[in-house]
Amino acid sequence: MNGVFLLLALGLCLLALAFVLIPLLREPRATGPDRREVLLAVHRDRVAELDQDLAAGTLTAERHARALADLERELLDSGVLEADAGAGGEGRGQRRLAQVAAVASMALLPFLAIGTYLSVGYSEEVFAARAPAGQAMPPERVEPSDEEMTREFTRLVEGLQVRLAQDPADLQGWVLLGRTLTFLDEFEAAGRAFGEALRQGGDRDPEVLVRYADVLAELQGGLAGEPAVLIEQALAIDPEHAQGLWLAGTRAYQDEAFDEARAYWERLLAVLPAESAEAEVIRGNLAELTLR
Repeated sequence: MNGVFLLLALGLCLLALAFVLIPLLREPRATGPDRREVLLAVHRDRVAELDQDLAAGTLTAERHARALADLERELLDSGVLEADAGAGGEGRGQRRLAQVAAVASMALLPFLAIGTYLSVGYSEEVFAARAPAGQAMPPERVEPSDEEMTREFTRLVEGLQVRLAQDPADLQGWVLLGRTLTFLDEFEAAGRAFGEALRQGGDRDPEVLVRYADVLAELQGGLAGEPAVLIEQALAIDPEHAQGLWLAGTRAYQDEAFDEARAYWERLLAVLPAESAEAEVIRGNLAELTLR
């Protein structure tokens, strides 16, 4: 009888947990990791095919390096490796709070149930019974690690360096090298690559100018000086360049030129999708400026 009572009590506890945990843990299906995993898997397969062709002698070393660079360009342009610009932080914080609450519920409710049961007796029978054998947890899905990505991109850097040694006038090669080195946090080498890209005609491309400015700002700890000049050049070519407007507004904000920062960020807000996370961040920045 007591055992039946205990099973019924545990069943009610589980039912109560379900009502608490399901709303806490439910969230939209995440598509980012799946897409990232698929793209990286396809990339690895294509690199392996190129390696096989090189080993078989059907592909020269020069063509192999160029093909690797083309694959890298495709992967970089896919946006899989681009870092988040601070968007979505509030959502992640809310999900983290929900998960903490869920874990706390799972941890505390069984103890409360045991305490209630002990307060009314029959504890000897409960702890005299053998615990059921634990069930094996399903294996977690293994996603590409940062170390694996770093190894692949380090290898691609080496291929790009070989290619550029043979063709130093290759503008896109220098840009790709700079972007890859930036991803690897090798900012000094990335700065040299972007500097060479400018000498090969990249000074007419606002994207190259802005990326170079961003790398220099990382190296010197701010946007003053040469980064600011590069940003101005980029916006002179493309007044609606989103990252250029963002960096220009950030530079003005750092200089406490708040009216100038507001002007840049209002221009940026006009070119961003209204419902995007980036637009929400800019609206928050503009709201903060109204308090100054």
